[in-house]
Amino acid sequence: MKNYFKYFFVICIGMSVMPRPAGAESLEDIKAMMQQMKADYEEKIKALEAKIDEIGTKQQEQMARVDEKIEKEMLDVDYVGRNNAPVGKGGLLVKNPFGFGSVSLGGYVDFVYKDFEDTDSTFDQHRWIINIGAELAERLRFNSEFEIEHGGPDAAGGGEAKVEQAFMDYLINDAINLRAGALLVPFGRYNLYHDSDLQDLTDRPIVARDVIPTTWTESGVGIFGEFDPSIASKDINLGYELYVTNGLGTGFTDTGLSASRGSIKLDNNEDKAMVGRLKVSPAIGHEIGLSKYWGEYNKIEDRIDGTGVDFLSTWGPLELVGEYAYFGIEESPTAASDLSNYFQGAYAQANYHFWPKFFDNTFLGRGFKNPTLTFVNRYDWARIGDDSDANSGDNEEDRYTVGLNYRPIESFVVKFEYQWNHTKNEALENGDNNGFVTSVAMGF
Repeated sequence: MKNYFKYFFVICIGMSVMPRPAGAESLEDIKAMMQQMKADYEEKIKALEAKIDEIGTKQQEQMARVDEKIEKEMLDVDYVGRNNAPVGKGGLLVKNPFGFGSVSLGGYVDFVYKDFEDTDSTFDQHRWIINIGAELAERLRFNSEFEIEHGGPDAAGGGEAKVEQAFMDYLINDAINLRAGALLVPFGRYNLYHDSDLQDLTDRPIVARDVIPTTWTESGVGIFGEFDPSIASKDINLGYELYVTNGLGTGFTDTGLSASRGSIKLDNNEDKAMVGRLKVSPAIGHEIGLSKYWGEYNKIEDRIDGTGVDFLSTWGPLELVGEYAYFGIEESPTAASDLSNYFQGAYAQANYHFWPKFFDNTFLGRGFKNPTLTFVNRYDWARIGDDSDANSGDNEEDRYTVGLNYRPIESFVVKFEYQWNHTKNEALENGDNNGFVTSVAMGF
């Protein structure tokens, strides 16, 4: 106890002889200084908290944007077909036993029934697609898509098997990355997102078959990326793809460009084609795409130039999509035959998603987290210049389709639809035959 009194006495003596702080004349001055320091400290804390809140809000907005992209499958340009494979959601993920990288396996399949006027009704196991991806390191990826159609070669007529994508990515940053291999050509939105289970109607639009030769694959190399130009708006997002490829060949006719798709192995001339797409997203759920293609298609330097525009716009349960494309064909005066000198087409589609609650306890809704019905309307049209064959005049076809589909989950869909078709001169797709189509598609 004596020691405590001694320490207390020493402290009191020390405080009595301690010099006053510089500029302080009294205890009140010291209190004022302490209060000012406290006020400054509290102000800095508030500023720091505000900054932390701002950063947190931005991160939440970015995460919400990513989550909505995944939920609505509004995917970026590096989409391979199965929920942003090669690794992540979807598919079967396999770890490499040697300790580096991961491999994923996925795909999709569809089965179709058609009954059109003046033709026999038929079942068709149309597509079986295998997606294989790999991630050797954080910035080294491989994506691929192998398609087997109508049972494969030849499966009693029309069956084929081919590589639709097989490319490697070297990732640098969000704004610029490198890609090389068999590339899905970024001309129009439909060619990039053509998978059967992603679509709300069975048949592809006429423009996506006879003008843009979907599925359009080219051997090539180029760059891709996306960025947010915050100087304009914090909500706007830009994405792009730009590639040098072998390019289209000479196989086109006045019924379509499909046969002019080039070889993955060889270019038919010395020139290389350029193709690119710029995607502008002013807000989540809205997108405008601008596409451009230019390149020579033969050895005498005749060119094909293509321009396209596409859009996606969502308003709650209503989704609007569409696309327009035009390809102009240059023909040298020395050419041996008269060619189609232009290809153009467009489609516009409205999808309305809904779900009656009284279906929840039926077999349609029981056990599923978010089942959906979708009412679909689409108008599509295409016109191709005459090549002076026996059927003189430009070839033109239009189609109106109404449909209803059911999705117990996002990647499984049963579709029912009816088409009204009309053609002028040679038929591009179904001619003047109207008909009923139903199909089932599954992505995994």
